[in-house]
Amino acid sequence: MTPPIRILHVDDEPADLEITRILMKREVKDEFDIVGVTSAEAALEKLESENFDIVIADYLMPPGIDGIELLEVLKKSEKFAHLPFILFTGKGKSGTPEECLEKGADRYITKGGASAEKQCHILVKAVKELVKGKKEA
Repeated sequence: MTPPIRILHVDDEPADLEITRILMKREVKDEFDIVGVTSAEAALEKLESENFDIVIADYLMPPGIDGIELLEVLKKSEKFAHLPFILFTGKGKSGTPEECLEKGADRYITKGGASAEKQCHILVKAVKELVKGKKEA
């Protein structure tokens, strides 16, 4: 049996973390091990103490480091630059998708528009593509 894909999910809204975790786990069962934290600072601490296959982060996370700043910190780090990164957000400004992709994000997925189930299905598909693609490379 292959080990689960370890996901670090960063969102300042605990309810969003829980809803996303439930919907993703409903689709993939034990294929994912999802760890949620409510700040970029907590994410950096987790990354130092545990191994993850991918990071999913919200964009706006007051106060402190936002999702794009977290992306920049990780991409500048020799230890974490290889980690696939998905910005999963409902709030962004004009140009945010382009900015996050230019700074090294692998995907930009919006929370708005479709149902939560549909958004999480898109997220599950992206996680599998990015992590399995990286492991096969």
